[in-house]
Amino acid sequence: MQQASKPDLIIHGSVNASGGEYNQVNVQGFGKIKGNVECQELHCAGHVSITGDVMATSAKVEGNASISGKLEMETMEVYGQIDVNGDVDFTKLRVDGTAKVHGNLAGEEVILRGFLKTTGDCAAELFQAKGSFTVGGLLNAGRIEVYLHGGCEAREIGGEHIEVRKAGSSTLNKLLKHIFSNTLSVDTVEGDEIYLEYTRAKVVRGNNVVIGPGCEIDLVEYAANFRHDPGSQIKTHTKR
Repeated sequence: MQQASKPDLIIHGSVNASGGEYNQVNVQGFGKIKGNVECQELHCAGHVSITGDVMATSAKVEGNASISGKLEMETMEVYGQIDVNGDVDFTKLRVDGTAKVHGNLAGEEVILRGFLKTTGDCAAELFQAKGSFTVGGLLNAGRIEVYLHGGCEAREIGGEHIEVRKAGSSTLNKLLKHIFSNTLSVDTVEGDEIYLEYTRAKVVRGNNVVIGPGCEIDLVEYAANFRHDPGSQIKTHTKR
């Protein structure tokens, strides 16, 4: 006996709907969905509020989405704004707009071109940021590449390869410089290969450590090699 295909949930105008299992959830208007949602594709080009957890194969947010529970998906693209009041698990996450997570982020790849805020930890294999972020806990990734286009913050940063550089001097960057401080603020940075520019940190600990321009570091601990820009302020450095 052939299994019946799952229905689509298409929202135009202002609609209240129930959660459930769907093929596609497509919101073009104003939608309120009560209950957990499981679907293949979630697309929001309008405004949607989901009271519950969301599990999707792919998600694309071009409008405004609010989720009261946790979010699980393979791929997600955010060009508008999303607010999740729970943990987010993913394979690939791209943020060109704004993503706020009241919980932890965990996945394989984060590509950031907008703004990302999480109150908890952020864990990935690759974390590449050309935007602005605030991580309330530990930012942990095998490879971390940060190009400072605005103020960035994390309580701790850990990874095998950590690279923080000042972004190029485009017109947008010059405008953002007057609004935001283009620096990374962090308590502790720990990794194997570390290169930092325009970073304020209490402790930097690694195997090979290079401190570039614009940094203010209280303590650098290194195992193999250490170099620093003479213009950066380093209170203490020691070989372990």
